[in-house]
Amino acid sequence: MQNKNAVWFRLILIITFILPMVTFILTGYTIYLKSQMNQLTLKIEELEFYNNYSSLENQAPTTNPIEELKLPEIEIGSTKAEVSYNIQELDFHILLNNSVSLLKPYNPGSVRIFYNQRQAYEEALFALENEIPYFIFENENKYYLYRADYDLQVGQDLQNMLSIQIRLYNSPAPVVFPTILLRQANIPAFVYNGKYPQSKEDYWSILIGFFEDKNEAQRYLQSMDVKMISDLTGFDIKDRFVKDELYFQGTAK
Repeated sequence: MQNKNAVWFRLILIITFILPMVTFILTGYTIYLKSQMNQLTLKIEELEFYNNYSSLENQAPTTNPIEELKLPEIEIGSTKAEVSYNIQELDFHILLNNSVSLLKPYNPGSVRIFYNQRQAYEEALFALENEIPYFIFENENKYYLYRADYDLQVGQDLQNMLSIQIRLYNSPAPVVFPTILLRQANIPAFVYNGKYPQSKEDYWSILIGFFEDKNEAQRYLQSMDVKMISDLTGFDIKDRFVKDELYFQGTAK
């Protein structure tokens, strides 16, 4: 009987005191391990952040995104190709994208008209290689080439060229992306920086092409792919019109 009681006593003692003690110890150890794992994870994350931050600090500063939004050659100035081209490699897209992107009411140089593609491209290539501002436009069987080093014809005091205006803004910022997109699609667009006649305030418009007479300009205007331009730029060009305020003064004397 006493042995039976001793067994029961031990069993009750184990259940009452020892098992809770073991459970408490195991629970405490589990909590400790979990805490250590959390700290380890935190240290790993901090180390990754530090490495990433250090690598960013050691990187060379990137180009200012605002500078990347600027048109190539927003002012009439030097135009230089990034690589050397030969006449066999040239096409209209290359020549257009390396040309000036802004003209004003009065510009140095003049526009010449060629009827031979190779001759026009060679003249444009010369300008490209020698950092001479130029702009090229193909229409019908003509190749219009503006170069800042071209002089006026004998007896000519001022040269007038027509163009087609498709959009006008009071600041230069909105003309950047549309002009780039049009050029990428081989549409010979450029920015025109003019002044309102009465207020003399600046405005910036998007023009397309050169034309020597109004009939030619009207034919081009009527044949323009309005939907494609609208899809590219996001604006309607139903109010486009022929503009006759583009002048060239020849080379400086």
